[in-house]
Amino acid sequence: MVSRKLRRAIAVLIALPLLLTAANLLYTASEIAGNNRQWCDTLTLLTSKPVPRPTDPQANPSRMQTYTLYADFVTLRRHFGC
Repeated sequence: MVSRKLRRAIAVLIALPLLLTAANLLYTASEIAGNNRQWCDTLTLLTSKPVPRPTDPQANPSRMQTYTLYADFVTLRRHFGC
């Protein structure tokens, strides 16, 4: 026969890791959501002023590179759901 104290001890040893795991998952989800909000704010700032596509990329490659970066940031912004 298992004593009452032993049953309680077993229940605590089973419940404690489950509770700690649940708390860890909630904390991690909260941190990830906060990080995503920061990225959305950054991407919104970077894409707040549209960059026009250059008419002749060969004449000025730096403008094409700027447009490419802008387009990549817009894609990332959509990916994050901002």
